[in-house]
Amino acid sequence: MEIHKPKFVSGFIEEILVIVIGISLAVTAERLVEYFQHHKEAKGVVRRMITELRRDSSDLAYNIKYHKKAMDADSILTRWSKREIELTPDSLIVNVSRSLVFTFFASSTAEIEALKGAGKLYLIEDHELLSNILKHYDRYNDFKITTDLCINLSNRLSDIYKQNATLTTNVINVQNQEKVYKFNPQELEKNLRGNKMYESLLQEKRVYDAFIIGQSQGALIRLGKITSALMIEE
Repeated sequence: MEIHKPKFVSGFIEEILVIVIGISLAVTAERLVEYFQHHKEAKGVVRRMITELRRDSSDLAYNIKYHKKAMDADSILTRWSKREIELTPDSLIVNVSRSLVFTFFASSTAEIEALKGAGKLYLIEDHELLSNILKHYDRYNDFKITTDLCINLSNRLSDIYKQNATLTTNVINVQNQEKVYKFNPQELEKNLRGNKMYESLLQEKRVYDAFIIGQSQGALIRLGKITSALMIEE
């Protein structure tokens, strides 16, 4: 004898299946939307961070350029003061101006700070890369220490120049640090040459210029590695 299931039971099962499939599709669709939103947001973070890091790289390269000039000037002026070499008036003016150079590292941290503030560091999914990024940004604080020390030495040098020679400033060339300060070369020759305190200050500043160059070069290497890793993520 053949037994048939009641039609209402068969219909009920079909409705349950439809509901289950509908819910599953809705959940899947929601998760896909969340995934693509997360992916899009992560890509945006990576692109903005690459832009910031490239800006930092340009700033560091600028700092290296000027501190190398300052370090060379420190050495040249020390030798001039000790009468090991002679300098023309124009060369003396340029090197004195270069010896006063110091730079600020204007680091770009807006993106990493925004991620920290919003609790969205998870958007950088590579944990090792994230760790390297955070360590890199933490080391930016070191630049303030060396910058402050270099500014102090530049100010001390400026004071000794002003005590021994007339200063003329050239604000038209304010973007070119080498041409902003012009001390009278004849007065420098007469009043400052052979000054032991001056020579000691130059040597001390040379050490800090060299340290900042090394610090900046190290940061550039880290930036290059991090930027390359981020570009892979992009």
